[in-house]
Amino acid sequence: MGKSTHAISGVFVFLLLGLFAVFSTVMVLMGAKAYRGMVEESAMHNSLRVASSYIRTMLRSNDESNVLKVEDVDGIHTITMENDWGDIYVTRLYVYDGKLREWFAMAEIPFVPQNGESVCDLDSMHAEIVDGILKVNVVRNEMDMEIDYAPRSLGQARGEE
Repeated sequence: MGKSTHAISGVFVFLLLGLFAVFSTVMVLMGAKAYRGMVEESAMHNSLRVASSYIRTMLRSNDESNVLKVEDVDGIHTITMENDWGDIYVTRLYVYDGKLREWFAMAEIPFVPQNGESVCDLDSMHAEIVDGILKVNVVRNEMDMEIDYAPRSLGQARGEE
């Protein structure tokens, strides 16, 4: 009777270790999935925050009379800022190929959207000027953020739609 009891307890210990291993693996996989979800959501929120901060900063730094307009250039919706610094320079903010981009060049240089500097991941951006307020909507992975900007140049914005 001693040998069969010893064999049963050995099998029992082996089964307990096996269950522990299976449950440990399941817990690690569940934790990894939860972590991956949090990282993806955080990255999505970061893209929206970066886009919002970047757009606001660009608008504030170019807030002068008759500088700001919203337009479609070659089928791409842009926020355009034209500055006269001896020559006319154009800054365009737009979404192309899943990225918020900035194009900065002299006005006579043709707009090439793929050559714009990539800022962050973004699915789309729509801007319009309503009653002197620039309203910008940015979207990333079906989440959106509204940016309202009232130019200090008080209604001097052009390109109202």
